[in-house]
Amino acid sequence: MRRPLGVLLAVVGVVVLLGAVAGATWAAITPTVTATRVDGGFTLPAEQTAKAFSGVAVFGLTMAVYGLIAALVAWFVARTWRGLLGYGAVLAATIGGSALAIEVGMWITDWLYGDRTGIALGDTVELVPRLWLRGGTAHGAAEPWTLLICAPFALTLVYLVCVLSSRTADLGVGDLDDRRHEYIAADATNDRVAYAQPTGPQDAIGPSGNPGDPTRGPR
Repeated sequence: MRRPLGVLLAVVGVVVLLGAVAGATWAAITPTVTATRVDGGFTLPAEQTAKAFSGVAVFGLTMAVYGLIAALVAWFVARTWRGLLGYGAVLAATIGGSALAIEVGMWITDWLYGDRTGIALGDTVELVPRLWLRGGTAHGAAEPWTLLICAPFALTLVYLVCVLSSRTADLGVGDLDDRRHEYIAADATNDRVAYAQPTGPQDAIGPSGNPGDPTRGPR
């Protein structure tokens, strides 16, 4: 079966752009924390620490939903690309989309809460946690790219469920049907050839050139 590359590229592009939508969604629903302006930056009260972590957790859940949607789009839209190639392309797209989601989400929150001009020492402001993690959210261990794995992990689980739920070995692509038709055509051709060949003495050609005449061997 022919695999149109344009379909796969379109799916990859849509999945990456969905990352921007996911980032904007997080910026709209993420909880803010109340920080106090101190010399050299801002400080969080102890009761706000858990709320800061909840902002990161909300982003992780948003990315999980994003990965689920990406898997369904890849499975049903790029049907002819089901398998390792299609999965690998969408996996890379979700990683890029997750990075785009972080950038878009942080850009929107900086636009909403980033104006800190005229804030004096001791004033309180609304802030959101940073998504490129540096040591976790509260004295924890985390790499800056930790949140990039949420969407690919969800994508992998959903794609695996789709593969295991498929009723055919070709995952519904149609390759097995094409091969079956080729085998049927080949068998029909072989049957016609076998039918045209002599199958017994009655079909042998005698010395007179007429079928059915007894053949003469050497004396």
